[in-house]
Amino acid sequence: MKLPTRIKQHKAESDSYAILVYKLRHIGIFRNVTESDYGVDFEVEIVHEDQVTGRYFKAQVKSSENLKVRKKDRIPVVGGIKESTLYYWTELSYKTHVILYAVDLNTEEIHVSRPIFWQAASLINGDDKSKTIEFLPEIAKTEEHKVREMMPAVFTLWFAHSPSLPDLIYSHKTALRYLKLFLGLYVDVYHYDAHVEIHEPDVLKTLLDTCRVLLWDKDFKATSRSETERKHLYSFDYWVKNSGEWATDEVTNFSAQTPVRVLIPSLVEELKVLRRKVFASKYYWRLKDRPYLRLVYETVLPGDTSNETLRKWGYDFDRHQGQVISFSLFETIKFSELKEKTGIEI
Repeated sequence: MKLPTRIKQHKAESDSYAILVYKLRHIGIFRNVTESDYGVDFEVEIVHEDQVTGRYFKAQVKSSENLKVRKKDRIPVVGGIKESTLYYWTELSYKTHVILYAVDLNTEEIHVSRPIFWQAASLINGDDKSKTIEFLPEIAKTEEHKVREMMPAVFTLWFAHSPSLPDLIYSHKTALRYLKLFLGLYVDVYHYDAHVEIHEPDVLKTLLDTCRVLLWDKDFKATSRSETERKHLYSFDYWVKNSGEWATDEVTNFSAQTPVRVLIPSLVEELKVLRRKVFASKYYWRLKDRPYLRLVYETVLPGDTSNETLRKWGYDFDRHQGQVISFSLFETIKFSELKEKTGIEI
């Protein structure tokens, strides 16, 4: 008489879950949600110094006994992802990050994806064909075994603490709408008397709040003069205190020069990165938030972030706007043809 045979796929899934939970056991609490699996396997809550933080993310686990790694860039890839699953991940991302893991059952190595939203959105195109997702590049074999073992947990914690998607999109929209005022501030803090209070403190506050989200992973060691400045870079109150006793509760032009000089060039570069992401997921945004897509497209950005260029834009911002083809025509152009047909650097 024969006993029931264990299904190979079930064993692979079980092994991959066990490997993941064991190797990432120190980051937090893993709650299994595979009983109602529509594209996620775990909800993971971060624990810091034995304190449950309330910060959590969703995790999807892919397993393989022969995980495919592209030779040209050493990026692990997994195919066969349904477009409905991609869309589900994007919807979940509005509530919390969704991070994917690929577990190589032969080596028991774990590969991590960035929060999946932007990659998933860029793959959605309405053709209902299965898609291939990418993970972070393989860690070099020359690295110490201990380093290779700890990196999945390091990446996970880094991504789990990144700004939420709603915060990111809100800050992106705000930055685009305030760009003219930000560049005007870039000019004003050097043009007017150094010890006079800035004309529009709310613009500086908005700049600091926006950059706190969009530039969350920048350290600014090369552009800040001290560790104290970097620590308080996004604090309006710090720049008030830095202005001196005569400034009462406002920021002087001299004090504002530091955050403006440090943040605005990096902000412009980050807006270019976000523009590429939005353009790459144009099909998704046409259905999800067309006004956002239009705002990104119609807000022309400086070609570079040199002091000379930013000052010119601050003086004559409006002249650079509107120099693009119509939005309705843009919607029909493929991502690969954007630079050729619109002149927009992507």
